[in-house]
Amino acid sequence: MLDTSRQFDIAIIGGGIGGSVLACILARHNIRTLLVEGSAHPRFTIGESTVPETTFGLRNLARRYDVPELENLSAHALTRRNISPSTGIKRSFSFVYHRENEPTRPRECNQFLTLAPPLGPDSHYFRQDIDAYLFHVAVSYGATAYTQTMVDNLHFDDDGVDVVTRDKGSFRAKYVVDAGGMRALLPQLLELRQDPPYRTRTRAIFTHMVNVPQYDTIGPPRKEHKLLSPLSQSTLHHIFEGGWLWVIPFNNHESSPSELCSIGLNLDIDRYPKPEGMTAEEEFWHHVNRFPSVAEQLKAAVPVQPFVSGERSQFSSRRVVGDRWCLLPHASDFIDPLFSGGLVTTVMSLHALGHRLIDAVRTDNFDTANFLYVEEWTKRAFRYYDDLVSSSYIAFDDFELWNAFHRVWTMGTCYGTNAIQEAAIAWERTKDPAVFARLERAPYRGVQGIDFEPFEELLNGAVAVMRRYRAGEMSRDRTIATIYRLLRESEICPGSWNMLDPNDHTPAKTFTLLPNLRTILWGKYRSPSHVRGTYFTGGALIGVHEAWLHASGEVRRSGRVTWEAMRDMFISWNDDSFRRRTPRSAGSRAPLTPTKTPSPSEASQEVRQLQSQP
Repeated sequence: MLDTSRQFDIAIIGGGIGGSVLACILARHNIRTLLVEGSAHPRFTIGESTVPETTFGLRNLARRYDVPELENLSAHALTRRNISPSTGIKRSFSFVYHRENEPTRPRECNQFLTLAPPLGPDSHYFRQDIDAYLFHVAVSYGATAYTQTMVDNLHFDDDGVDVVTRDKGSFRAKYVVDAGGMRALLPQLLELRQDPPYRTRTRAIFTHMVNVPQYDTIGPPRKEHKLLSPLSQSTLHHIFEGGWLWVIPFNNHESSPSELCSIGLNLDIDRYPKPEGMTAEEEFWHHVNRFPSVAEQLKAAVPVQPFVSGERSQFSSRRVVGDRWCLLPHASDFIDPLFSGGLVTTVMSLHALGHRLIDAVRTDNFDTANFLYVEEWTKRAFRYYDDLVSSSYIAFDDFELWNAFHRVWTMGTCYGTNAIQEAAIAWERTKDPAVFARLERAPYRGVQGIDFEPFEELLNGAVAVMRRYRAGEMSRDRTIATIYRLLRESEICPGSWNMLDPNDHTPAKTFTLLPNLRTILWGKYRSPSHVRGTYFTGGALIGVHEAWLHASGEVRRSGRVTWEAMRDMFISWNDDSFRRRTPRSAGSRAPLTPTKTPSPSEASQEVRQLQSQP
């Protein structure tokens, strides 16, 4: 029999964002957690661009499971200050359209902004710093963690699983979670991989580069493109017929010490089959040089990592959960990095999985039926992103077609983010983590707006006409007109947004305080019945309060930094290190009290009650 130091409640394979966040949550709740990572931290990986649903979802995870360190990932200023100054700032999604052998046309671009402070902006995570931070937080909460440790096999029986590593021996756990990404172990051992049942058929070539200038200095000036935020402070998408190229800078703010930029090319396999006799690097530059404005931005760029490429980005698994095991989303399925949906799906999966695992350990009940919700909504998320992304690649045929279709994604982002905000607002009012159970109640389940029937109808209609266009059954102009009609008839576009005007290429405007207030007031008082009372139910006063806290905190922080600099010129002794928050060690953690946080079994019961309501 294994000694107790090798016996755990939950074993997690993979120490990236998903695996490490889950380890933080479990260890914080006194669950004996084993976290095994095959490589060393820091490490090169991608998946760097966040969206408001990601950052808000992480903020909610921090509060739901009482892991305040996760809140450091919820806004750019917090991440830059508390984790890594090499985190890039993301104020928007920007899309610039390109034609072969032709400079970009000034008005063929569009933009969707992210949240402004205090709730934003979003970030470009420098993953080697982010992943290492989360891994170490998990250790600080008591998780037993190993790096450079490969798991070679898993042996399941009625009571648990033996985790067999290459050089650390075997461990015993009651349940295993695979967070190992595309090359995850469990899908191989259990033969879970299947031909991807997805319409999206793409492949990627990517690396990190230096000497990438800001596109604002290369492309058309602001007075011509008329966008509302600098393109260099965004996740920049260079889109063209059959593909797109991402530019994700980590060096786009004054305090960044980085010179790096993440660059990745994504191609429709059917339009651009992988050429024989050409390296990934050669193919990358071949496509870059087709588009003069892209070539100009990257002409002096130097890769600092080998180019990574693959046959097809999409993969899929037959199951997500089983008898004493579960796959996190990136170990289960993948679609395409367009719209940065991977981290969103992972965060929402962790919301559903965390309390189920804690409850299973405390009740010693690992019945697979209790985890089927995680599978249902993980798979539904991937089907959604497949519809969205495959239709977007069709829309890349023509800028005006893209200009129409991308507004459907914009509305999904609006209602997906608002669903998470509804839970956050309820928490602010009550400080009761049980309110997060509403994230498993219609229409707030899943990602984006997929559980909101009016948005689902809009999406399905738009996807259907895109497929008819691709089949040659609808003209370009008729397809565009139909999408705008569907947007109008859905009645879900906020009144202050200009979603029905094709000439407005930043139709949602900014998300600063006053525009946000106008959107909330529209939703609360002027929206149609299928929106009112479900979304935009409040939060204006809470938003103003948070804005005050943010502004006053920045003033205090600035004053403290100035004072410390002046003090240190004259005095050598200080107590700065003693004022830092002391991490809660494994031996000092007390169980969360029911008066503050319900037990996981109570939380699960609340979820079941909510799901049973009409």
